[in-house]
Amino acid sequence: MASVAANEPDRKGLTALGKSASVDEILEACIKAFDQTGGVTDDSIPRMFLLMHQWYLPSAEVVGKLLTFYRRSCSSDARSQQDRICQLVKYWISEFPAEFDLDTGLAEQIKEFQDTATRSGGRRHSELVDISKVPSFEWKRQVTQRNQVTQKKKKMSLLFDHLGPLELAEHLTFLEYKSFCRILFKDYRSFATHGCTKENPVLERFITLFNSVSQWVQMMVLSMPTPQQRAEVITKFIHVAQRLLQLQNYNTLMAVVGGLSHSAISRLKETYNFISPEVIKIMDSLTELITNCGNYNNYRRAFAEAEGFKFP
Repeated sequence: MASVAANEPDRKGLTALGKSASVDEILEACIKAFDQTGGVTDDSIPRMFLLMHQWYLPSAEVVGKLLTFYRRSCSSDARSQQDRICQLVKYWISEFPAEFDLDTGLAEQIKEFQDTATRSGGRRHSELVDISKVPSFEWKRQVTQRNQVTQKKKKMSLLFDHLGPLELAEHLTFLEYKSFCRILFKDYRSFATHGCTKENPVLERFITLFNSVSQWVQMMVLSMPTPQQRAEVITKFIHVAQRLLQLQNYNTLMAVVGGLSHSAISRLKETYNFISPEVIKIMDSLTELITNCGNYNNYRRAFAEAEGFKFP
């Protein structure tokens, strides 16, 4: 792909670019966003490029281009340009460290860059592009084996009885976030390319967690022997969903509300007679929030307005 579309108006670092730019031109704009000390007035362009470049260019090739720029600056004695290039690489390492640990091609290319920097720019440049202190992210690729659960080993969830709605919501959010952190950019790209989770165990496990939460909600309700007990479980899950909204965990919120909206539960008319109108009103508002009407318009608006930690 020779160029990348840019629909926004001219910004700092991109004033020389029109509606599209070559990869080299975007890299030049990213370099110019930094000063010699690493200061940056607006990191939106470098961050956007470093986050999205893998759609059309491997990371190792990006480093190769930066290395070419660096060597060109050596020949022209442009010390300030070398400083900016190294600051851009340092920013890349600090913002996306997992890439430098898990992508062997990128790691090898950056070591070549470091060797060149050591010879040409001295110790300071070498330290700026050093990846030796990047921690291991191998845990992101490790997926535990699922244990086959026999009918005899199935047990009721003790957590549900002993934890309040907020504690349950926090536990679910932790599990969701832990699973989400394992997903890399290449997992999204694989799904977008192939349209399935085949040979994508990390993303498959994330989706499985969502489905498991929804099924757990259904199981907890339907396992109760009387309508009143089922109503108590439904009420508690509605309060859990309410807490998930407060935590801005929209993904697990959809799983819980989806489980409660399943036909096997929604048709329990006698059970719903034991649920207070106030709780039913809360459930209706949560259902309205995540409805798919208008391409999830209500959810999209709420998520855009949310500040701080939020889980899509």
